[in-house]
Amino acid sequence: MKQYDLIIIGGGPGGYVTAIYAAQNGLKTALIEAQDLGGTCLNWGCIPTKALAKNAEVLRTVLTAKEYGISFDYSQIKADYALAQKRSREVSGKLNKGVQGLLKKNKIDVFKERAKLVSGTSVELTTSEEILAAKNIVLATGAHPFKIPGFDYQNPNIMTSRGALEMTDLKASDEVVVIGAGAIGMEFASIWASYGAQVTVIEMLPRILPNEDEAVSEEMTRAFKKRGIKVKTGYKVTSVSIKDKKIEVNLEKNGKNEKITGDKLLASAGVRANTENLGLESAGIKINQRGFLDINDQFQTSCTTVYAIGDLTGKLALAHVASAQGLEVVHQILGKSVKKINYTNIPRCTYTYPEVASVGLTEEQAKNEGYKVKVGEFPLLANGKSLAMNETAGFVKIIADEKYHEILGIHLVGAHVTELIAAAAGYIDLEFTADDIAQIIHPHPSVSEAIMEAAHAVVSQAIHI
Repeated sequence: MKQYDLIIIGGGPGGYVTAIYAAQNGLKTALIEAQDLGGTCLNWGCIPTKALAKNAEVLRTVLTAKEYGISFDYSQIKADYALAQKRSREVSGKLNKGVQGLLKKNKIDVFKERAKLVSGTSVELTTSEEILAAKNIVLATGAHPFKIPGFDYQNPNIMTSRGALEMTDLKASDEVVVIGAGAIGMEFASIWASYGAQVTVIEMLPRILPNEDEAVSEEMTRAFKKRGIKVKTGYKVTSVSIKDKKIEVNLEKNGKNEKITGDKLLASAGVRANTENLGLESAGIKINQRGFLDINDQFQTSCTTVYAIGDLTGKLALAHVASAQGLEVVHQILGKSVKKINYTNIPRCTYTYPEVASVGLTEEQAKNEGYKVKVGEFPLLANGKSLAMNETAGFVKIIADEKYHEILGIHLVGAHVTELIAAAAGYIDLEFTADDIAQIIHPHPSVSEAIMEAAHAVVSQAIHI
């Protein structure tokens, strides 16, 4: 029986980062991953989606080149979605090889198999039936897209996000229905609309991006409608069927029925944890009512030698959450100080056009928690860099405590705002006030100045509006 200090089941951004950090800190480490290293994020999620989003951005730029004084024969433009999809797979492939190299460099034993717990300190490789033992075990098996019951997923035109990333045959004449206006559904809707497809987004809740600040949802609704994307909120999908080679979607709202048709359908209805065949019962670990594993502030399950990180915990289904949890698990094992993660203060990004980035409380959440709030907003239409880039859709909104101006939440909509949100997260983590941000000298011209202006709007009044 091979002995380790740490065994990790799952090689996604939670698992492989934990393995590398553990090895760097002197722990003998094994990583078990049955499929591709990098997990869903690298192979079938974050990374390939962003590669497709970049292709869509280039296409939008080309199609608006006249606005920049660039003229050519537009009849010669050919947008080949199959090549865009091919590039997205190549990007994922390069990163996958990079992860393999890092694990080898750090002398981590990698087993390409499935595994299950035998006890709180041992696992069985299900193919070779080899038993591995360790002082501690980390479960990082992630999650998979939820399949809405009653949908025929054998039809290649009815897809989850995995099928959407495998798809190669998008045409400008295609009518596409997206069910679910969370981050994943909105990103694919944005990409496909850039390629000319006629996209309809359906959301059961009253607004798109329902977990974001209401002002963000309103701005994105305007932006999507301006791009020709149909947005239908407050609708329940009652059935999906195939008629005359078309996908027929039956909807209901306020007792009234409606029917729409499409050539393709994306069902984006959240994720479910990968808990099957993990042998959880062997270590006395139970699945909670939501289908996830409960953890304490040290990321331990009910079995103290078994930790759980990432989507498996049901905290936030974000790659950077899994990685951050993994680093703290290593600190716990090494007896170092463990930072308690405040999941509210973790950056949340949606890579649509325009982008959405947020951290902290929404205005509604802040009020519900009893805060008297002061709000500062600044439109990108008044930002010099945004005007120069011809990217004026969006704004910055800062929510602060009325008395002390402590920052409670920062919400951004606009081009490339996902690159600004890390600094905003730092402001909240370090308990900055709006006065502090207003006094930070920001570079000019830059989109980041909009954050400074919004801070000025909290303190007194924005300078440039």
